[in-house]
Amino acid sequence: MTAVHGSGKVGARPVALTESPGGDMSISLHRAFEVRRPVEDVWHFLTDPHSIAGCMPGAQLLDIVDGTFVGEVNLKLGPLGTTLAGEAGFRELDAANHSVLMAARAKEVSGDGEADLRMRSRLSGRGDSSTSVDVRLGVRLEGRLDGPILSRVLTGAAEILLRRFASCVRHRLEADDVS
Repeated sequence: MTAVHGSGKVGARPVALTESPGGDMSISLHRAFEVRRPVEDVWHFLTDPHSIAGCMPGAQLLDIVDGTFVGEVNLKLGPLGTTLAGEAGFRELDAANHSVLMAARAKEVSGDGEADLRMRSRLSGRGDSSTSVDVRLGVRLEGRLDGPILSRVLTGAAEILLRRFASCVRHRLEADDVS
């Protein structure tokens, strides 16, 4: 296993790139950050598909059909770029414990690459006005996306996307603070 460590103000955690028994590449990321908003406000934001898509760089929410979110993600990785189209949805919504599991499956629009994503977010209230957010992201790559060079590039890109997601969530929620 190769570990790549990220940095950033919002609580970077190790990033790991591993090969699964089937040979597919897998990316695991962890990021923790604080939001100066009550836990219920953050919970509402992280369980709203429009809010989530609005904070995922390159993501477009095209439709919601029977609880399934249909969309695309445009990834630009230096000179490389690809568009993934697929579906996502909430697999677990535990309001009592403020834990949400979102899963997605997407295929390249032009190419044989595929990606499976699982994102678990757990919230902890810090008094009346602050929330700790813990996000764990797992991505499994298949097809041309799991090649040795491209998968390492995607690992770096995934860390950047997760850092930008965390920053966007924090910014949007704190910008709405009227106190």
